[in-house]
Amino acid sequence: MAVQVWIGEKPENPNERRALTQLAGAFARLDGLYIILANFSVGGRTLDVVVLKHDGIFVIELKYCDGKVIGDVNGPWFVESANKDRKRINPGRKNPYNQVLTYYYSFSNFLDEHRNEIAGNRHIDVRSMRRLVAIAPYLHPESQIDTDWKVHVLGFDALALYVFTERSPDMSWSDTELVRIPQLLNCTRWEEIEQLVLPDAPQQPPRTRGMPAVVTQLLSTWTGQALIAVSILLIVLAVLYVINTVGTRLVTLPAMEATPTVDVAAGGTVPNRELRCTWLPAQTIARVRTADGSWQSVAVGAVADALLTLTSVDTCGGQIRLSLTILHTAADLDVRIPLDNEHVTIRDSLGTRYELSEVRSTPATLLALPNQTVTGTVVVLQAIHPSATSLIVTLQNTPFGDASWLVPLTP
Repeated sequence: MAVQVWIGEKPENPNERRALTQLAGAFARLDGLYIILANFSVGGRTLDVVVLKHDGIFVIELKYCDGKVIGDVNGPWFVESANKDRKRINPGRKNPYNQVLTYYYSFSNFLDEHRNEIAGNRHIDVRSMRRLVAIAPYLHPESQIDTDWKVHVLGFDALALYVFTERSPDMSWSDTELVRIPQLLNCTRWEEIEQLVLPDAPQQPPRTRGMPAVVTQLLSTWTGQALIAVSILLIVLAVLYVINTVGTRLVTLPAMEATPTVDVAAGGTVPNRELRCTWLPAQTIARVRTADGSWQSVAVGAVADALLTLTSVDTCGGQIRLSLTILHTAADLDVRIPLDNEHVTIRDSLGTRYELSEVRSTPATLLALPNQTVTGTVVVLQAIHPSATSLIVTLQNTPFGDASWLVPLTP
């Protein structure tokens, strides 16, 4: 199972339950273990959500806001409704930015104190944990939030993709170490959510019925064995008589096509993926160049030194076509990224790996000069698996670091 949900207490708010279910569903089909910790206490503070994975930890403060969100690092945050009414978020308490930082320090202190119990003598820099404020159900496009690199603000609808694509530098956990964390926090496994998002979990095989008691009793005596033998002989003679009297013909029936089950009375129609084969509005990953030359993700819309965009995904005609766009401002970099299987990987929710056609993909190498937008098309000469529910596209081995996009394939 790719996802586990652990809780301190079951959330009372239906919005929180719904959010946890959606988040667990997003991680359920991904490779590797994802652990969601929710509504638990550490250091005298109750944390909303923490997500653990092999190469990252994400401390998340959830806020439910129906309108534009306005705020900055130090001042109060407000949500503004459509009729311009403003309501303060967290009245009398820290704003969400400082709130999630407080939770980050509490959780990192806990990991430091229990380092030996979790990871033995291995050194893991827990300070590289990500700090997030997630606005549910989504971040209003006219929101005005001014924060810095310490905290990333995004919509809840973009949270799963962010957790999947981002990582915490110098952090690597095994499955055993990840599971040890909620155990030390005295959290309880919430298996109902896991069963809800993974309804096809393996079931116990059906029991095979034993031999009827009457047959068993007959076989235990010689008279019973003789009676069974005579009965079988009579059946064989009857079959031979019918064959010789009537004759038989062998008829080869055409192979039957699988027929989808459709509720016609309710106006249902047979699903057909070809009815929808162009997917996804553009998804952009923004990066800034740090003083040491490394690249770090920032919120889209913030000042960035590089924009990596998956502009379109087309699965029409038994092929897969992706459009990638790169724009950067690094004056000392002429970036060359070959469109080949070493630099672009595509796989689906079933684990199927799709090989690029390096002949059909154009250009053969993306040349991204400073302040110039360059676009490339990746082609796969293979139809997408009909049962796949998502694609995971990864651009790797680039000067900007690896970038991944999660593409939901919803009809």
